[in-house]
Amino acid sequence: MFVHPLFSISFYISRSACFISLMTNPRLTLQHIHIHHLRCHQDFSWDFDGHLNLISGDNGSGKTTVLEAVYILAYGRSFRQAKAPQLTRWNEKSFHVQATIRRYGPLHVRVDGKKGKVNMSLQGRRIAKRQDMFEHVALVVDAPQGVRLIDGSPGERRKWLDRLVIASQAASHAHYQGYLRALMQRGRLLRHGGSVAELESWEQQIVEYGMILNAKRAMVLGELNQHLVEESYWLDLPFQLEITQQPFESQEAWLTFLASKREEHHQLGRVTQGPHCDRLKISYNSREIRVCGSRGQQKISGIVLRLAECAVLQKSKRMMPILLLDDCFEALDQTHALRLMERLKQHQGQVLMTAAGQVASYMSKHTLHLSLTGGKSQAFR
Repeated sequence: MFVHPLFSISFYISRSACFISLMTNPRLTLQHIHIHHLRCHQDFSWDFDGHLNLISGDNGSGKTTVLEAVYILAYGRSFRQAKAPQLTRWNEKSFHVQATIRRYGPLHVRVDGKKGKVNMSLQGRRIAKRQDMFEHVALVVDAPQGVRLIDGSPGERRKWLDRLVIASQAASHAHYQGYLRALMQRGRLLRHGGSVAELESWEQQIVEYGMILNAKRAMVLGELNQHLVEESYWLDLPFQLEITQQPFESQEAWLTFLASKREEHHQLGRVTQGPHCDRLKISYNSREIRVCGSRGQQKISGIVLRLAECAVLQKSKRMMPILLLDDCFEALDQTHALRLMERLKQHQGQVLMTAAGQVASYMSKHTLHLSLTGGKSQAFR
């Protein structure tokens, strides 16, 4: 059989390009999980699909616990803010979760919880710091019992943005620590009558770190808003993110402001302007989604924010996070639920989602569907 040389060359180049793309931006997938004595699960095992996975069932059947177990693998804690002793099955003393996750190759992860302590292992070796797991496993979660981005407090939204900045921008954690340390030291000096020179030194650091943080926030917000524009085609209320902050034209103006407010800040016991006080708004036509949007529209908006978060992390970490969506059809009518599923079909990463009750076959036809009913599990394709 004759093969034209040009075909051979183009085939080789195409295969090489795919290989390079795979190695520089690998697909992160959860392949298998085993859960032992975590909440209502005595022993639960499942092999996941590499793209869309749906777990349905009655209330209390353990749907969210599966997502919670995946989250524990990465962070050593629950997104439901539960302490380790509260995670253990009733009348049991310990729990463990183990899984196989694939990136460049298989990663074997295990978490053991006992007497309020959680130990994490990777490839059979104990991990001393939980942060060490972040380089290998990336997750994004949207859950009613997690961070409430749409209808939560401004502080919750600001913390979410700051965590994303730290995860996606180099050295950001050190900048945040430097900024907060300078705020605390200035406050201590105001309480104890520090000298002007000492106050000016810490105020200089507040401004320097604050300017860096504002710039990094603006960069991440710009990326998020760009992704939100790309998502607008399927939304009823296309929205954007904006942050309200004290406008300072220069470092000198900020320093002058801090110097003029020393007595006021001493009386209040805190600094009332700066990155730690900024408000993050999620708005449609200058109106906040939490005010003008229905419950279903707020649910969709929260998921879209998580999709944008995945895209930002993929660019910075060279790894598409696994997306966890708890109670994904909550407050959605059939039209919007189908619209969501069509959008998730286009998502590049792996998705693990839960839904209450029975799910119609036309809603789950593109997923690996696990039904937890009456203490039994049944998988569908």
